[in-house]
Amino acid sequence: MDKIEISAGEFAERRKRAADGAAARGLKGLLVCSRGGGTLDRFGDVYYLTNYYTSFPYIPDLRGAWNARAHAFVVLSADGECLLVTDAPNDGRTMLPEARVIYTDHVLDGVLKALQRLGMASGEIGLVGADVLPLKTYRTLEERLPGATWPDAQEVLAKLRAIKSPDEIALLRRASAVGSRAIEAMMEAAVPGASHGDVVAAGMAVLAPAGAALYNSFMASGRGGENPVAVRRNFPTWGADEALEDGQWFRIGLSGVVDGYYFDLSRSKAIGPPTNRQIELFEAAVEIIEAGIDAVRPGGTAAEVAAAGLGKQQALGYPNDGVFSGLGHGVGLGWDVPWLATGDDTVLEPGMVLCLERTIRKDGYLGDFEETVVVTEDGCEKITDARIRWW
Repeated sequence: MDKIEISAGEFAERRKRAADGAAARGLKGLLVCSRGGGTLDRFGDVYYLTNYYTSFPYIPDLRGAWNARAHAFVVLSADGECLLVTDAPNDGRTMLPEARVIYTDHVLDGVLKALQRLGMASGEIGLVGADVLPLKTYRTLEERLPGATWPDAQEVLAKLRAIKSPDEIALLRRASAVGSRAIEAMMEAAVPGASHGDVVAAGMAVLAPAGAALYNSFMASGRGGENPVAVRRNFPTWGADEALEDGQWFRIGLSGVVDGYYFDLSRSKAIGPPTNRQIELFEAAVEIIEAGIDAVRPGGTAAEVAAAGLGKQQALGYPNDGVFSGLGHGVGLGWDVPWLATGDDTVLEPGMVLCLERTIRKDGYLGDFEETVVVTEDGCEKITDARIRWW
């Protein structure tokens, strides 16, 4: 695949827009926290501004030796000055001059120095990434900087990240292609006698050479009817011991990351010859998502898309009793706004990238389907291209 890189100029423009967003709210600037450490949970805000990911795993603070490991911080003043504080060396891809990067085991101490250096040791400083900021670290900030307050400013970056640039869309398109090939390999491997782990191994054989990281693979198999059986595990989600058998239904919800950008899709199939009842569930899941996709258009709302898909689900006679009550979400450097759910009246705009997903259940049978689309000037374009029907 052709190499796709976001320019240093685009990163600089992102930081400027984030700084402008802070200034518009009367803030001195932003303190942006992300967590990496080998996980894929919530690294996106710092990555969005700097192209930096910390690879060091989380460990508890040890007084005098280290603090706030596995976290990276961007200190961004309202006038646009920026410093990155991190616990792992720059890999050469960070889109900031080396003089603007503080590398230290004592990450929190580095953050305090950066705040003082940019004149942000007091006043209102917007906090982005509070959900991954350890409570102990936050309390130390409050103690060491008694003149500062930390209003929630997550919305500043959430709004910026919701609209993707052409290069971001190209990266998401590539990620979706990799994810599509991986889930096809996994579905091919889902045969009688294979374990859920065997199926994941087939997907990893595609992902690893492509430089992709597996985020999760929600997997389940089972039988419907009078004595329904479901086979699944929580940790890992592909850890079930039972081998697949003829007559079962099987589903995969696959997500992962290529160059920071997520893919997210799901598919269902029968193990062995499909039954009419299995096909009914599989087709219903596809119909629900296609109804949602038909409602995606600029000027519409996220709630309207959800209503279209969930309305189709109700019309087909399937209860909304899954583990996720919405119809999907934005996607980029993680799960982005908007949420395709009742109550989210976000207006859709060209450049948003959305995942539409649905898992339905009835009488012990299961159907699952998910696709990714880009909102265009006159509707949307699907960017997942995995085989849909395996029956």
